[in-house]
Amino acid sequence: MFFKNIKNIYLFIILIFILHMNQFFYNFYVVSKFKIDDRLTKTYGYCENSSYGFINDIFKLYKIKKNIPILNDNPNFSFNNSVWFKYIPNKEFDEKKIILLNNKNSIEFLNNNKVRLIFKSKDYGIFSILTQFEDCYYLEKND
Repeated sequence: MFFKNIKNIYLFIILIFILHMNQFFYNFYVVSKFKIDDRLTKTYGYCENSSYGFINDIFKLYKIKKNIPILNDNPNFSFNNSVWFKYIPNKEFDEKKIILLNNKNSIEFLNNNKVRLIFKSKDYGIFSILTQFEDCYYLEKND
């Protein structure tokens, strides 16, 4: 009888140790305390790296129902494509609007809140700035 209880105690200690080593308790706290948008923003950044926070705010603020081209100018971001955060299958892209992330030298400022967008040697034309936060922009094409 005594050995059976000792064996259970050892198993319980090993279980607690494994849970602790895998950060189960911290992860459980984070998942239960923060909403999914907050967790994704913390992981992917607001206006850095993949910039999930900025993209999410733009889609909420403007109630966007189409796909929008998203250009990410971060050289450390391997595939330079953040569109997968809000991609809607079987929906077309709204080519009149663009989200530009981590911009360092892709836009040339003109007058009256207008910019010329040249991203990776491709001239996209002249846009108006709808929203800007640091180096992240939501742009609308001028016809």
